[in-house]
Amino acid sequence: MKKISRRILLIPLLTIFLLLAVDSFIISRINVTPSIYQEQNTISFPAFHTKDLQGNIVTQDIFARSSESNISIVCLWVTQDTVTSRDLLCALANWQNNSTNKIPIIGIIGDLRETDNKEKLSLAQSVVWNLPTDIPQLMVNDDLDSFLVRIKNAPTVCFVDGGGNLMGQPVVGNEPDLIIKEAERLIKTGSAQVQLEQTIQDNLFH
Repeated sequence: MKKISRRILLIPLLTIFLLLAVDSFIISRINVTPSIYQEQNTISFPAFHTKDLQGNIVTQDIFARSSESNISIVCLWVTQDTVTSRDLLCALANWQNNSTNKIPIIGIIGDLRETDNKEKLSLAQSVVWNLPTDIPQLMVNDDLDSFLVRIKNAPTVCFVDGGGNLMGQPVVGNEPDLIIKEAERLIKTGSAQVQLEQTIQDNLFH
C-alpha cells in the first residue's frame, strides 16, 4: 500500500515539474531580443558616404544639423510600397511645417541604390515629388547595410541624436500619430535634461 501511495504522490509532482519547465521555456522564448531596439548597448548609425535623390553627397554629419532639440527623425521607406511611404512622409512633413519644434526629417530609401536603373529612381522621385526640399531622401549603399539589415519592416521610423545614436522608441508602420507623440516626448525629456544640467552648473559655479 505504501508503494502505491508514493507513486500516486509522484504523479502530481511530476506534472507540476513539467508545467514549470514548459513555462520557463515559453518565457525564455518571449524574452529573446527580436530586434536592434531592445539591445542593451547603444545602437548608432555607422559612418557613411552616400547620395540623396538630388545627387548631393550626404554623410553621417547630417545628424549634427542645427536643431534645438538635437533630434532627427529618420524614416526608412521602400519603393515597393509607394502609397504607404508617401502617406507617411506627407504626414510628417505637414506636422513639421506646423510644429514649433522644427525637427529635421531624413528619409532613407531602403531598396534604392545609386546603381539602380532610371525607372526605379523615377519611382522614388514620384513618391517625394512635392515634399519640402529640406527633407533629404538618401539612397543606400554598402556603408549603411550593417545597420539596415537589423530592420525587418518598412516603413520604420527611428529617432537619432546629433551623434547618430538611436534614442527613444522606434515606430513601425504608417503611424504618424505615434511618431509625433514619441518625438514630442523626446523633446520634452531633452528640454528637462538640459534645464537640470544648467541648474546643476549654476549651483556649482555661481
